[in-house]
Amino acid sequence: MTLEQEIYIFAEKRNLEAGITSAEPFWEQEKILLQKNKNLKGFTEQNIQKRIIPTMTMENAKSIIVFAMAYGYRKKIKQNNNLLTGECSVAAVGEDYHVILKRHFEDLKQFLKQKVKNFECQYFMDTGPLVDRAVAVRAGTGWIGKNGSVHTAKFGSLAFLGYMMTNLSLNQKEMILEDCGSCKKCILCCPTGALSENIFHVEKCISYLTQTKTVLSSEVMRTMGKQIYGCDICQIVCPKNQKALHSFDEKETDILLEELLYCSNKAFAEKFARTAAGWRGKKILQRNAIIALGNSKTKKALPILKKALHDERELIQQTALKAIYNLHL
Repeated sequence: MTLEQEIYIFAEKRNLEAGITSAEPFWEQEKILLQKNKNLKGFTEQNIQKRIIPTMTMENAKSIIVFAMAYGYRKKIKQNNNLLTGECSVAAVGEDYHVILKRHFEDLKQFLKQKVKNFECQYFMDTGPLVDRAVAVRAGTGWIGKNGSVHTAKFGSLAFLGYMMTNLSLNQKEMILEDCGSCKKCILCCPTGALSENIFHVEKCISYLTQTKTVLSSEVMRTMGKQIYGCDICQIVCPKNQKALHSFDEKETDILLEELLYCSNKAFAEKFARTAAGWRGKKILQRNAIIALGNSKTKKALPILKKALHDERELIQQTALKAIYNLHL
């Protein structure tokens, strides 16, 4: 059995999809990054060369192992919910996927250390310098759909990605040649027009907007609906995701807005610290709760928003003022 086969079996036993590629530069990403990197400031590495050339991060890197892990959850639909609630992406409920993937990669590291003398590696989950999607595609883990996400064979695009740079010379996995065909469901259903046939407008994406740190315009706030963190629309409507979705467990994604807006640091930590949304911090999620209240179109939200006007934080004050304006439209 080859080492590559052992890696794939290791992943399969953990319900992961694995891929392997070389550590050769990703030159095809240069033009894209020159156009888009500034919009991702604060989210990704800003040194474009470092995002393209793996050996700038790990000098002796020869190959890259990719893991794709399923979301594992789909939204649980509630009936007759009259409470003021917002929505959190299913990708951000349950235990933080960064933590779970880290455990898998650490176990892989120990596994390979037993197999290979002088084994070295570095692994990353979202926080690495390389473009995760580009690495995953070249590693044969999946293909890019019109929703801008990597579609894996087993989980569709409902998967988290991580990669491990290694000093091993491993054989490349064959790339998956597939596309969305004539389907445009994700493009037609995107509420902000972030998706199109040829380009992804990241600055319009609701998931991106829920993670920004600034005061947003009233108009932009209205496009965000009741999203507290992330957005699942383009994932849920995708025909190629339906099989995976129906195999996932149901999970409640509703967030009580008033509770979030006025919770203590301790209460926030208990609810969010171990999720993928917790990294953004309480203030940003509270700003999003105010935006959701402004989009609720119910008078019950007004006294809560008026109270937020007296918050000592400028971001909360200004967002509350705009949310009240939106509430009365």
